[in-house]
Amino acid sequence: MNYKSSLFLLFLSATGAFAATRDFEGVNLQDEGLLLGELIVKKLEEYRKDKEYLSDIDLYFGGQLHFTTLFINQDQKRSTDDNAVSSLQGDIELRCLKRYHGNGYGVEVKAKANSGIIKIGYPIMRVAFLFFESDKIGTIRVGYTNTAGDLFSICGDKFLAGYLGAGSCNFNAFYNNSAGSIIDTGFTYDDSKAAKIVWLSPLVSGFSAGLSFTFDSRQANLFKTYRNRAGGIHERANLSGLKANYSKNVITGGLSYEFGSPDDFNAKFSIAGWFGNGEPAINGAKNMKVHNVRAYNVGAAMGYKKIRISFGYTDNGKSLINENYAAGDSGAFDENACYSFDDRNVGLSPGADAGKIYSAGIAYSLGKTEISAGYFCSTVKFSDSEKSKANIVTLAVEHKFDRFLKVYVEYDRINTDSCDRARILGKSSGLSPTGKNAANMFMIGSKINF
Repeated sequence: MNYKSSLFLLFLSATGAFAATRDFEGVNLQDEGLLLGELIVKKLEEYRKDKEYLSDIDLYFGGQLHFTTLFINQDQKRSTDDNAVSSLQGDIELRCLKRYHGNGYGVEVKAKANSGIIKIGYPIMRVAFLFFESDKIGTIRVGYTNTAGDLFSICGDKFLAGYLGAGSCNFNAFYNNSAGSIIDTGFTYDDSKAAKIVWLSPLVSGFSAGLSFTFDSRQANLFKTYRNRAGGIHERANLSGLKANYSKNVITGGLSYEFGSPDDFNAKFSIAGWFGNGEPAINGAKNMKVHNVRAYNVGAAMGYKKIRISFGYTDNGKSLINENYAAGDSGAFDENACYSFDDRNVGLSPGADAGKIYSAGIAYSLGKTEISAGYFCSTVKFSDSEKSKANIVTLAVEHKFDRFLKVYVEYDRINTDSCDRARILGKSSGLSPTGKNAANMFMIGSKINF
């Protein structure tokens, strides 16, 4: 994206408040204290009251859009890297709930808005599921939704303001150079977009639990988010090539305990786990057996009046890592060889893992302004003695004008150190990874609720 496009979206970010004062069908949103989504629901409610069979249906329509302009300055830069990138992204949600004798059932659909949808062909559906909820048994979801493990995970980005640092998973201008160093702040292989069954318990004496079952994560292709910068699919270049492996019959679970008051001290502690069968990218291929999914997350979130902090640790174990290694790689790895992913196992050696993630965040509220800081560290081993590491520090300030508009600025400092195996494995997929790299990222943007 060129500078003119970046400046245009930057202008949208800075002037988003103008939309809050416009009239919609003769109703001034600012004067009435209504958001666009609330106004639409209000109109639907008026229609619903006229129809007897709709009288006990609850409707919700809303969402949030992000306009963001990102400026990046990195030590190791390729000719195809952009210094400035602008984007539009967000979620639009529709929820319909039918009440019946104290219970409820319905459907929830969430689509995403993204400036790359037209340009690259992103799918727009994020979640779509049927649900049943009861005060006694909790909630049951069937369809495309988050796993219980994902819902119960706590990472350091929980309370961060701004663009959420590493938790945004959208440092596209830098990922190609990371050579497998940067991975998500949570479980890397959580396929939240595959079809599944999820149960979430009610809150009892501060405890809550969840379970989910995913039949086949390869179904996630229906909703897959491709991060494409040069015509190829690489998903942030972390553990390149291994993303083709998938899992079946995955069980995830979570357990949390929370106590306290929102206006005083409060805390929540949580643990989540993932267990499933690992499947190779090519079924039946020789020497292609992969490790099963075995991973967990532990985290905590605490608050006291104006201060909130969160911590998280995720261990991906050896999830979906190849169990067998290339015959020519038993102690002698040729750094000058031009490997391809037809070799598949080349680039990994005994001791390789799928990565560990440490994260922490802190936020302080000053009325309508919030200041936050976060730290993320991810380490991926490619053999017993070789690993790649990334450190990210994020600082952000966010100001809330009203219920409709927030604006923010954020700074991120990124340092990566990638081993030779990681770099050569990355090159085989058409990337141009470096050994050591550092970057300064500056972001300005707005969050618009409707």
